[in-house]
Amino acid sequence: MKDTTVPGLGIETRRGFIVLSLPAQISWQNYAGIREGVSKALSLACAGPRGMRRGGVVVDFGDAVLLDAAGLVLLARAETRAQLLGCPLRAVVPALSAHVRRALHLTGLAQLVPVFADVASATAAPIPDGTAGEVDTTHVLDAIRALHPGDAGLTPTPPAPSELTITTTAAGDGDHTVVHLSGVLDEVTVPRLGETLTTLVEGNLRHLMVRMHDRLGVRCDPLPILLGIRWRVAAEGGCLALPALPAKLREIIDREGLGSVFTGCRSIEDRLLSGAEPV
Repeated sequence: MKDTTVPGLGIETRRGFIVLSLPAQISWQNYAGIREGVSKALSLACAGPRGMRRGGVVVDFGDAVLLDAAGLVLLARAETRAQLLGCPLRAVVPALSAHVRRALHLTGLAQLVPVFADVASATAAPIPDGTAGEVDTTHVLDAIRALHPGDAGLTPTPPAPSELTITTTAAGDGDHTVVHLSGVLDEVTVPRLGETLTTLVEGNLRHLMVRMHDRLGVRCDPLPILLGIRWRVAAEGGCLALPALPAKLREIIDREGLGSVFTGCRSIEDRLLSGAEPV
């Protein structure tokens, strides 16, 4: 069937797989609509208990042309979500689409998402037993930005040293912990943020709020780590809120439809945003 929201986008079922056919051109102009199609495909493929599921999702690039990095970011994000849902994800890129295949290999995406020459082979290949390990797409997203400077809106201006100051305070409600960030988030400092948040969670802190200074430099994508922490605390009734985000990071979160994911579970976020000081 055709998806009327994005011309050329189609969803069908083959051999138990949900096959998503992409439009002839992929860019940030139709990214949001395609992302909704991917979410729909993952939902359809993951319906029912894990032990009862068959197949997975096949993203068919066909003869699509990548006008910018949108298609690569889309596939990297889809792989992260597919892993969280326990849903196999595969990509179809015909041999003649050399530019797409080259981009997948250069960025490392081909190592995360199995690539097939056609839909028939993608749906015929058996699904490996067991579950794959946790996937970290950080290096892939960094490689995508290196191929397409500025596409993710995280190009640093001006350069700054790799320094990140992390402090924590208790919020006034007695439940939330506020993590304050200032300095630079890059490939050196983002792992430090992940370690800090992991330590807090392992210390039985389940309600976290990460406040980023308005001059915080964002040189690489922190969303994989933040999403990982968010899913972890949410599974235990907690939350991870991101109030007052830098404009560039806010644009990406909104573009990928993640705004509702990073919200506090109580009114503490509104209280802090209104100017009340944590204690």
